[in-house]
Order: sequence, then structure tokens, then C-alpha cells
Amino acid sequence: MLDHWRARIGWIHPRVNSDVEVYDFYTAAPKDVVLVVTHLEVVDSSRKEEVEASLQLLERAVERLHYSKVDFIMKNGAPVHLHHGNEGHQKILERMRAVSDVPVTTSSQAVSDSLHAVGAKAILVVSSWPRSSAHLSSNLRNHLASEGIEVAAVEGIGKDMKSFEKIQMTPKDIYDNAVEAAKKHPNVDALYIQSGTMATVGILDELEQAVGKPVVSSNSANLFGSFKPLGIQVGPGYGQLLASL
Repeated sequence: MLDHWRARIGWIHPRVNSDVEVYDFYTAAPKDVVLVVTHLEVVDSSRKEEVEASLQLLERAVERLHYSKVDFIMKNGAPVHLHHGNEGHQKILERMRAVSDVPVTTSSQAVSDSLHAVGAKAILVVSSWPRSSAHLSSNLRNHLASEGIEVAAVEGIGKDMKSFEKIQMTPKDIYDNAVEAAKKHPNVDALYIQSGTMATVGILDELEQAVGKPVVSSNSANLFGSFKPLGIQVGPGYGQLLASL
């Protein structure tokens, strides 16, 4: 029987609901680690007006997580914190640090840290963003370039899905898409499966065996970025990245 919580981790989630991200968190998290989620107001991350309105709620979200006595805060959702590019990303970190009592980061910083951890310099991005939202891919590409990581190729997953439609993809759907995408780009160092709305953590080991290289997903990066500063270990079974903790 647990007699204490080792850590309470706060995530600021852009969408109005949380589902797959929570599922993936508890797939790999130790039993004495708790996830606390608060939300912004994004329904569709391709709609700039929703993203910009959500950015105004950032400090409120940090304050709400403090009510739950979290030990660490991560702002999730690249469409929001990369909306104004690399400079805007740094300003978001500054805004969070100015009002937070605990360490903070973003999921985009966690992605670059995760790719460094697996030694990736040139990656294939398996992206769920629709073709009409090319600015989202550009923002991610620019962020990773600033961290010394090249996006060598991008392959789409699904058919121009909206944010709330991506949660309907099963782990097998994601696995099959990622394996086919990897076959087209054998010379990359690693795969990055973009989107926290896709359940990936439970398939990472099998996927790495199939493609023969490290696979980082949005959710595995979020776990890595949240657990590493707190000294939380995961162990084998969920891909090379989480096994390295």
C-alpha cells in the first residue's frame, strides 16, 4: 500500500479534454507518480485564433497547477508554444518561470532533449498535422534546427485529421503508418511521431525492433522531460528513450 506520492507532475494541456496523453502517462509511470492536468481552450490546433486565445491563459494554468502542489510543470502542445517561433517559445518559458514555484519546461524542449538523448541528428517526423497547417511543421522544424537537429523528412499519418479526430487512431494504426514511413527514409537516425493525441508509449519497443532505430513520440518525450529532472526511472519495455532514465 502506498503511503506517499513520490512526485506530482503538472501538465498544461492545450486541448479542452485530456485522454490519450493520460493513458500513455500511466502506461509507463511508476505507481507512486501522479499526473495533474489543467487545460487551455484549444479545440482545433490548426485554428490560429484558438491558439492565440489560449496563450492568454498561460499564467492562470500555472496557478491552477500550484493548487495541486505539483513538483514540476510542463506546457504541452507545440502549436501553442511554437506559435510565435523560437523567440515566442523562449518568452513562454519566461512567463511560466515568472509565476511558477517549481521548475518548468515545454514539450518542445522535451522533444529536442529526447532526440539528443538517443543521439539523433537527422530525423523523420511522422506528423499528424494536416497539409493546410504547414506553418506548424515549419515551426517545429525551426525549433529543432535551433537545437542542432535536422528534420530530414516528414511523412503524414492519417488523412488531414483535426485534433479531436486523431484520438480515434489505434496503436496498430500508428504502428503500421510509422513502419511504412520508415521504409521510405532508411538513412535517418531516428523517428519522431508527432502528436500527444496518439497512443504510442506501449508500442515503442516493438516499433523500434521493426524499424531498427530509436523512436521518440510526443508522449514518450513528455514523460522523459517530466521524469528526468525528478530522477524518476521507468525501466525497459517502452522504448530506448524511457529505458535510458
